[in-house]
Amino acid sequence: MPLTAACAGNTSGNSSADNPGEPLWQLVNKDFEVVSLVYHRFGDARYPSTNTSVSVFEKHLKYLSDNGFKSYTVSELLNDTSGLADDRKKVLITIDDGFASFYENGIPLLGKYKMKATLYVNTESVGWGDYISWDQLKELMEKGVEIGSHSHRHNYFVDEPDSSRADIFEADLLKAESLFEEHLGMIPKTYVYPYGEFSAEMVEVVKDHDYLIAFAQNSGVMNNASHPYAVPRFPVAGSHVSMEQFISKVNMHPVRVGKAEQLPLIVASGEQIDYSIELTGDNLGGPFNCFIGGKSSPQAVRRDGDQLTFSFSVPAGRRRTPVTITTRDSDGQWYWFSRLLINPEVEE
Repeated sequence: MPLTAACAGNTSGNSSADNPGEPLWQLVNKDFEVVSLVYHRFGDARYPSTNTSVSVFEKHLKYLSDNGFKSYTVSELLNDTSGLADDRKKVLITIDDGFASFYENGIPLLGKYKMKATLYVNTESVGWGDYISWDQLKELMEKGVEIGSHSHRHNYFVDEPDSSRADIFEADLLKAESLFEEHLGMIPKTYVYPYGEFSAEMVEVVKDHDYLIAFAQNSGVMNNASHPYAVPRFPVAGSHVSMEQFISKVNMHPVRVGKAEQLPLIVASGEQIDYSIELTGDNLGGPFNCFIGGKSSPQAVRRDGDQLTFSFSVPAGRRRTPVTITTRDSDGQWYWFSRLLINPEVEE
């Protein structure tokens, strides 16, 4: 399968998805950084890979509170350009899927530590056995939780043919909007792609429907150079994430690159990948570490000035593979950028 126009590997630079315009939050006349965290379940040990124990979540919130982080809902952050421009540490706590364990176990701790959050809901499952109901969503809104859209059916939209993907995705987005309006009296304008998977066609849909921002699930730090419809978040759920790793992530800095280079690559198993990215931000003079699917792969990247060139074969058997680079500045501060490979041939 060749790289498609959904990929940032399209080097023409003419796609409107590659040139998304300048939303208000990108007009702040100062570099800024915001750490975005993504959770799913709280205190539900049946699903260890997406669960955060109540005690661990409290440790996370206590660390953020004790170390001067200011939390925002997503829309609040995007409309607070003065807040973006100041030097406070900023964090977005986002929760995907709308599981009932957030209502039961997450909300009390957010209240205790006076932290704000945004809950991303896939509307088809509202009220199902393990999911929050519409009445509970209303109650969460009254408590200051922002509700965002996470699609209607939570599908693998990149599996759809290129010719019909945008229409299928748009129909799903509009169905979610109609249910939000019917049950909550509002239509969210912030979005999270199901499974963190998306393409250029999908970017155009959320942009055309006036969404302020759309989040992925590849790791990284939101900043003034972020593509507004491909914003990274750090997953911090699961027992494999230690407190030391959490602290490292919330204190991470972004490797700034061009917007087109932040979009995923749609690939096939064993495909040879060759692409370059241009460093656009901080003067990072040190060597770059490269990890493909979490495996150290120093041979996969070559640096020439501000250009990094990648060359490697797509790992087999993985649907989503992050290609991550990290480096440190002269003060020892860590910087991070991750780009996602999506292999639709692999089913989950």
